[in-house]
Amino acid sequence: MHLPVAAADPLGHVKDAPLFSWGEGDLGWQIWLGEKLEGVSRALMSVGFGKHVFILMLAGALTLLLFWIRAKQVKNETVPGRFGNLLESIMLFLRDQVVRPFMGEHGDRYLPFVWGFFFLILINNILGLIPIFDYLGHGGNTATANIGVTAALALCSFSLYHYLGIKEQGGVWVYTKNIFPHVPVFILPIIVPVEIIAHLVRPAALAIRLCANMVAGHTLMAVILGFTLQAAALGLAGWGSVTLVSCVAVIALTFLELLVAMIQAFVFTFLSTVFLSLAVHPEH
Repeated sequence: MHLPVAAADPLGHVKDAPLFSWGEGDLGWQIWLGEKLEGVSRALMSVGFGKHVFILMLAGALTLLLFWIRAKQVKNETVPGRFGNLLESIMLFLRDQVVRPFMGEHGDRYLPFVWGFFFLILINNILGLIPIFDYLGHGGNTATANIGVTAALALCSFSLYHYLGIKEQGGVWVYTKNIFPHVPVFILPIIVPVEIIAHLVRPAALAIRLCANMVAGHTLMAVILGFTLQAAALGLAGWGSVTLVSCVAVIALTFLELLVAMIQAFVFTFLSTVFLSLAVHPEH
């Protein structure tokens, strides 16, 4: 009996995959489309353009669309609807509860940086939970389950807050001096390596935390759902009970993953804001 990815390879749901592919379990139109575009998919995959890149680009486009819609409403002084109110509430929450407590109103100039990271990561995480993307190739729905993607996001954060720190403090030399605590000279051989390691660990922690949470959640759902297929393949008498328990558990985990998607977007944004505040306000 042919078992789909969830049962045969739970990591198949989070690993990168070609944009278009086809298999024996697909529908007729999927097979037709996959056969037509399989060569294109392989060529794109050979240069690194798979589903993860596609999902990341889609999330970026949706993020820009959100900001464009909100900017247009503000420019035209249009009364926002429910969606606009929700978007504004999130943006104000990040401003009042994340940015200003660390940097005061001076931090408002960095709000596009904070908002951009939050919504880009949140949309990426949510797109990974939409089943319709399973029909576009196989697996690879969650771009933030790719350590390469999360490392790139962490590197962007790392580069940006160091650049803003250098710009705010008036140059590389002043910024470099302020990175290290003002301690007696004989302690510097200990402090300098520790500070350098700490600055390298920060982006690594951002990348690993986000990737690990996304991989763990989706893999767990695939494993639990795979119990149904394994029970059917083995012809177990309690297949119906196993199916019911698996489906209920996956539904519950989906809601949990939705919460995790929001929490991880917030954690990444929050820590990036903390690192930014340390870069532009070394006295803190």
